[in-house]
Amino acid sequence: MEGRGRLVRWVARSRARFTKYTVASLVATGLSQLVLYGLYSSAMMDAAAASAVAFAAGAVPHFVMIRWWAWGQRGMPRLTRQVVGYIVVTALGGLVSVALTTAADWAFQPLVADRGSRTLVLNLAYVLSGLPVFLAKFAFLDRVFAPGYYEYAETNSTRVRAANPVAPGTTSS
Repeated sequence: MEGRGRLVRWVARSRARFTKYTVASLVATGLSQLVLYGLYSSAMMDAAAASAVAFAAGAVPHFVMIRWWAWGQRGMPRLTRQVVGYIVVTALGGLVSVALTTAADWAFQPLVADRGSRTLVLNLAYVLSGLPVFLAKFAFLDRVFAPGYYEYAETNSTRVRAANPVAPGTTSS
């Protein structure tokens, strides 16, 4: 029963962060979509290169938005840990997006001759490829961006005892 209680507390604490994370993700996805559409529809790049550039174009502002806005992090403390954690989880998600987008281009190229229509199919593949990892990515990033919060929040202060309690005004020797 304790495990369920922790989950309920986590959901309650995470609701505002999840909403902000979702909005930041939508903004970053929109930016990525514009970049993907522009690069691929103009025939400047193939699907793999265009989706990789589009991914990076959304990932950088996404990191800034979620760090500052969703999790309220400022300054340098834990920045290295946060950057590394974000890069790892985002790179894994990015590889999935780039691979699925490239596969969609390969699959639909013989079926859809018009490059504009194929670009729309690529954009749809790019968006759909991000859905399976969205919640897992949030849960991981929530631990990376707010690590001290969880250790403190899961501690019941009534069970915490000092190792050698000393009354005020007295010495321990």
